[in-house]
Amino acid sequence: MNPQRHRTPLGLIVGTMAALAPIRAASPLQARMGHMDMQVGASGAPPAICQLLDFSPVVIPATLTNGRMVAPFLRVADAPARAELAIEVGPVDLPAHGMPAESRQLVYQLTQFPLDAWVHGFRLELTDARGRPVPRSVLHHIDTTRPAARDLFLPVAQRFVALGSETGPQNLPAWLAGVRIYRGEPLLVSTMLHNPTATAYTGVRVRLILAYARTRPLYEVAGFRLDVMFPTGPMEYDLPPGRTVRSWEGSPQVPARILALTGHLHRYAEWIELRDVTTGAVLWRARPRVNAVGDVTGMPVSLLRWGLGQTVFSSHRYRVTASYWNPTGARISEGAMAKVAGIFTPARPLAPVDVHDPMYQTDLRYLLGLGCGTHAVPELLAHGLQAASAAFGHAVH
Repeated sequence: MNPQRHRTPLGLIVGTMAALAPIRAASPLQARMGHMDMQVGASGAPPAICQLLDFSPVVIPATLTNGRMVAPFLRVADAPARAELAIEVGPVDLPAHGMPAESRQLVYQLTQFPLDAWVHGFRLELTDARGRPVPRSVLHHIDTTRPAARDLFLPVAQRFVALGSETGPQNLPAWLAGVRIYRGEPLLVSTMLHNPTATAYTGVRVRLILAYARTRPLYEVAGFRLDVMFPTGPMEYDLPPGRTVRSWEGSPQVPARILALTGHLHRYAEWIELRDVTTGAVLWRARPRVNAVGDVTGMPVSLLRWGLGQTVFSSHRYRVTASYWNPTGARISEGAMAKVAGIFTPARPLAPVDVHDPMYQTDLRYLLGLGCGTHAVPELLAHGLQAASAAFGHAVH
């Protein structure tokens, strides 16, 4: 697997892509996986998982074994005394200048939220078998997706929290804003580790720690993303020599107030912007932070209108545009990505997710197919799982 591929938005603020709309009861999320008991060894994912996808609708099961979700490299632990939820991936060994043997088994794994709460912050920990810190450079990304919730601009599964090696911790006051999560809601977790150093690490664990509150904050927020390669499929694109400008435009499903924005760009990026096409107003424009050799080290996080927010309307069109300048004189294959991401509060609840929507199905097929070496079939939906029904149904209000 190429660690430069399958990158997702980084530095998203306070757990991006949460569900604000009511989540339907079990029927839309029931498993169609039969009674397969899938065992996974260190050699890789079983072919059965890759063969599960046919022309029938793909749905994500919320499967319980003895009251807990089972996946060999994924655990979720609640620490109520600290009001923290830890999503832990691993342990795996990282050879020097290499990737773990279990790379495919880390994309995608399935778990569930164990409690009802509002997430208001996150941080990341990387340790080895002896509990010692591991360099952040070994993390390419850890991404989470909520298949039971809808995106703001597209009828696809919402992305929740996505972090890369350069992503720092984020935390908002618990009383001010938080992202709603639901007990029993399924969560897909995708992790990619790669070791660019000359030191081998054993028993590496990635811990995504979510800070939460059990009481509703002043602002119940969600997250959104916009990508110049929308709507679905690979988000990387080639860079020919010289300047490349790409755009995508669409409308939000409901009116919403965007509170904060950030983005994700690769090397040779010049700028990225979000524009209201209907009025011509530029809502946000940013340049990446780079080091002395030109590598992107981060993106600014902007509070729109001093944190009061900027309203976007379902009757308007909005365009995300990014510009790259490739000075090498040669085409760079899949060298670029360009995303905007942020948090918002909607004027009214988002529509419930429609798991039968063709775009939802196409997006989910792509996501679950990443680990199979093809984008046409799914892999690593979860390991060691048996078929069961989703067992939750909550509403925000």
